[in-house]
Amino acid sequence: MERKENETYISYIKRVTNACSDKKISYSEWGDYILGTDNNYSSENLRKAFYVVYKLLNKIDENNCDYDAIKDLENLRDEIYKERCRLQDIQREKRNDLRVEARFENLLEVVKDNIGFMPTYEIKDFKPINKNQDKKYAVLQLSDWHCGALVDNQFNYYNVDTMVDRATKVRNNALEYCKLHNVTDLVIEINGDMVNGAIHVSSRVESEEGVIQQVITVTDVLAKLINSMKPYFNSIKIITTLGNHGRLTPNKSDSITNENFEMLIPAMLRDKLGDVKIIDSKGLDFTKYEIDGKIIMVSHGQNDSMTKVISDFSKIFKVVPNEIHLGHTHSYTDINDCDIKVTVNGSLIGSDDYAVTIRKVTTPSQNLIVYEKDRCIYEIKAE
Repeated sequence: MERKENETYISYIKRVTNACSDKKISYSEWGDYILGTDNNYSSENLRKAFYVVYKLLNKIDENNCDYDAIKDLENLRDEIYKERCRLQDIQREKRNDLRVEARFENLLEVVKDNIGFMPTYEIKDFKPINKNQDKKYAVLQLSDWHCGALVDNQFNYYNVDTMVDRATKVRNNALEYCKLHNVTDLVIEINGDMVNGAIHVSSRVESEEGVIQQVITVTDVLAKLINSMKPYFNSIKIITTLGNHGRLTPNKSDSITNENFEMLIPAMLRDKLGDVKIIDSKGLDFTKYEIDGKIIMVSHGQNDSMTKVISDFSKIFKVVPNEIHLGHTHSYTDINDCDIKVTVNGSLIGSDDYAVTIRKVTTPSQNLIVYEKDRCIYEIKAE
């Protein structure tokens, strides 16, 4: 059986070779004749392949077949096929990277096109504080604003105007507490779900346009809030991560980690905040930073468990944190686990319809943590 297959194969090779010879086909055309015109090989590679194959063919005698030569030829064709597959894989990965890059650049262009239609919100009623020469740090946690959401139930009403009013209250109360403790340097964590996103709607095109406007609005409010606080501190540093509501596709299983509308927020804030330092999470939902000798890890929280988060992040970053700050659950929590603090921020949106259905009704709030001899944390009520 093996001899019959080899003889059939030899016959095929000779027919191809004779046909090429009769038609006076060049080595590059011969490569196309054998491999098809859609092959990815240069004329130089085809030239080398032609002579290798031609040499093998010369070993084949009609009456005395060289089966080793046939085997070598089969191996050669296998290698050529595998190399072709490798090239296709490389090109496919490159196209995926280019697609993500092009998509993000396109979103930035849409933001620029819509920037002229940005609504104007004023941060009012600020109360000044005095600077102090001795450094004292505080962290203001901002998360789960869900800009663009509309809530109207017996426990809560929320829209964009409500969001601005609540953000203003958080900002003013944070300044008051910072003044009380003589805070000189402020870190602001923007920790995900700042927009309501498109994960619960069916129309991809309409939802994308809507979310872009959400990003523009919430970035504008954040920029005005932060800029209004700059005169009262020696320095302000911004830490940003990504939430789950900013992903580009409603289907979680189809979502790609670095395809998230909230990646636009730090990019836009850099243009609006001047010399304020911004550290972003590079397309992830978590990051870490240091403040006053303390290692603080920040995560939105949708992929984290309170019972495992210390262990998980200690393994990831190869260092034990002093604190871990989370969001996502819309409910203030502060626990101490072997002197490692795990603090969960509240939300600005408060009790939405989903929260009510699972019997979780919470007051809108954001956290301010002051670092001095005694750590002090304020749950700032936004109502």
